[in-house]
Amino acid sequence: MNKITRKKFNIKRKDKLNRKLALQIIFSIVLVTAVIVTKQLDTNLSEQFLNTADEKISESIEPAKIKSSFFGFFAGVKNKIPFLAEDSEEYSAPVSGKIYQSYGLNKTENASYYNHGLDIMSNTQSVRAISKGKVIQTGNNEKLSNYVVIEDGGKTFVYGKINEAFVSEGNRVSQGDIIGALNEENMLLHVEIWEDGESLNPSKLFKMNE
Repeated sequence: MNKITRKKFNIKRKDKLNRKLALQIIFSIVLVTAVIVTKQLDTNLSEQFLNTADEKISESIEPAKIKSSFFGFFAGVKNKIPFLAEDSEEYSAPVSGKIYQSYGLNKTENASYYNHGLDIMSNTQSVRAISKGKVIQTGNNEKLSNYVVIEDGGKTFVYGKINEAFVSEGNRVSQGDIIGALNEENMLLHVEIWEDGESLNPSKLFKMNE
């Protein structure tokens, strides 16, 4: 190998080493920053990540490995950071089935009326809580038959035309809890949601699953 070839080889080798060193420094800074953030969120997670950081810093890091490590880390931590976490569903359908009568003005051959909720033809007997909350009333009347009323965060959820209630006044429920059952011969559920004295369209809060 002549002097010119050796010189070019040394320059390339130094450039390669400098690039790897720069990548290691950048990666180390990002890792340390990430550990500081995760330590505020989850001690176990930060300890695990710190161990991984020690291993990665001592390795010969390639760009592809850095990219893989970034994706792996942020996939595990994003749900722990408020502004990165995906929104969870706040409301869910009380039953699975089809909407029999929609919210708002409904017309029949002989009359028209305003439906303040949804009438749902259910596929299942179980009725589940649309949202968490506190049971403030249970009872029976001509319009709703047996009903359950649950309140949460300024919203009032009315479940009507149920066959049997499984909750009592004062009970606290979580979203998805079974609060009652429908009549197996006529599985029609009436749902209303009220806020500040006005009815809301339930179909805007949750999606029906058939």
